Amino acid sequence: MAKIKMGFDIGSNRMKIAVNRAGRLEFHDIRLPENMIENGEIAMPNTFADFLKNTRKSLRLPKGDAALALSLDQAICRLVTMPRMTVEQLLLNLPYEFSDLIHGDADRYFCDYAVCTELFPEKEGTAQFPESSASGEELLDEEGEMQQDITMMAAVASKEQIYQYIRIFARAGIRLKVLLPQEMALISLMKGYFRRKGDENLDYCFVDLGHLSTTIMVTYRDRIQATRQIAIGGRNLDAAIADHLGVDEFLANSYKLKNYQNVLENPVCQDIYNRISVEILKVINFYQFTYPDSRLDGIYLVGGGANIKPLRHMIRDTLTTELLSVKDLLPQTADETPDWLSGIYAAGVSMAEKGG
Repeated sequence: MAKIKMGFDIGSNRMKIAVNRAGRLEFHDIRLPENMIENGEIAMPNTFADFLKNTRKSLRLPKGDAALALSLDQAICRLVTMPRMTVEQLLLNLPYEFSDLIHGDADRYFCDYAVCTELFPEKEGTAQFPESSASGEELLDEEGEMQQDITMMAAVASKEQIYQYIRIFARAGIRLKVLLPQEMALISLMKGYFRRKGDENLDYCFVDLGHLSTTIMVTYRDRIQATRQIAIGGRNLDAAIADHLGVDEFLANSYKLKNYQNVLENPVCQDIYNRISVEILKVINFYQFTYPDSRLDGIYLVGGGANIKPLRHMIRDTLTTELLSVKDLLPQTADETPDWLSGIYAAGVSMAEKGG
């Protein structure tokens, strides 16, 4: 199958891009214009398309197919187990696994899946939208026998939102061919890492220090074993800095990124670091209590907040665990750049294969 040339991850105030240039990943982390994203939605689609087009030209992004990672607010992804059935029957029944989330007609949503296996085979279902892999064939295990139960990562997303993204990217001159939930982008990244390196450890913990929230995800083999969102993120730092310096939050964000007047060492920021660190500790302790055989030898800090050194140090000291290098998970990269940390989902989705 043809490879994806570019992976995109659109956050609440920044857009991350991973570009595959001759097998080397190149990262870009770009601040979005103010008020471009509201409540997880693109507020001005035409303006965003123009912004994306200008970004494509200024970065000289290559021609070819692109992929997009959908945020936790845009696509719901969960681990489910279902009885054996044909793929056609599976796709018919998947919406019922999301009956608590789907509102109105199920035909307004795309559902797809990725079958979980202990190894990482080259061919398997992938949770990508809008295309599905329905073939009517029965799902078989590695020996060709019909499975009694099927464990999979299942996902659902709004058709309207999917088609909007495809239209926006098309207007910007970019062919958007694959859309994956962030969870599956992370799984795609880990599959690539496993194939390249192999590893005795099976549990990996990612702490995404985002703008609106902090998300903790634990992967086990080829599945997301646990997910928890904490309603504290970079915006809380922006608000604290804005109040402390008497500026608006948009300017405070710039001060944070530049550590203006050493503001990141200020007690108002230290208090937020401590709150985030304690919440992360609670989640990891609960996970290790629930899964006593787990082997979390350390954690990967990702997202824009992972570039804030005082926050990293506070998390490390609070958890008394090692902070693992995200670079180790990535294929060959073009340059040394802190954008590795914020571009983890863009990197993962860039490694996905196109659907049929």
